Amino acid sequence: MSYRIAQDFKYVGNSYWRWWAWIEGDDAELDRVKEVVWILHPSFKRTRITVNDRSNRFRLETAGWGTFLLRAEVVLEDGEKKLLSHNLRLEYAEPAAAVAPARAVPPSRPLSLFLSYSTQDSRIAAKLRENFKKVGFDVLDQTRIGAGEPWSEALRRMISQSDAVVGFVGENEISPWVSDEIKAAAACGKPAFVLLAPGTSSAVIPSDARTLQVDVSHFDPSQIANLLRSEKSS
Repeated sequence: MSYRIAQDFKYVGNSYWRWWAWIEGDDAELDRVKEVVWILHPSFKRTRITVNDRSNRFRLETAGWGTFLLRAEVVLEDGEKKLLSHNLRLEYAEPAAAVAPARAVPPSRPLSLFLSYSTQDSRIAAKLRENFKKVGFDVLDQTRIGAGEPWSEALRRMISQSDAVVGFVGENEISPWVSDEIKAAAACGKPAFVLLAPGTSSAVIPSDARTLQVDVSHFDPSQIANLLRSEKSS
């Protein structure tokens, strides 16, 4: 049998795509299929989606910000299962858009940053959020996610909209969520900083981030603002 995954996409802006996938095969082969279980990246709200519509070749429609290995479990009428995989392909509408230099921030718009932190550091994050606001930053973080808005998509959207990403790592090791958000910043071409509590190791911090050992009670966020303004004016 020659079942395979096919897909297409549409770039909608801000490093975000709508995409769809379906199962290719001849008519006789597709008639034997009972359903297809699509297996998505763990960052999706629903990671397994079952489709049983033969008329559109068991089509899956969704959206996201990046590529991953898409898998499909093809369940046949006799109970046999075929596991397929496909490297999702997403491209910018214009090739130059992926490497275009960042535009200078208009003077009238404040610098924005996405603040990344684990739940156990929420109290410290609240203090950091207020300090960044005092020096003129528009701070985006998980508190800005609206009711019913998909969590992972909202975080990726805010990262793509920010001028920089700042992560905080407390006394424990960096959380996988903070690590992923720092890596997402690098994928979007955003400057990334990680603030480390005194004594915290930087050994597992993503290499794309600049690390700063800080005492939160005496941290001056204007140093990050000055670094960003300097980079944008150079």
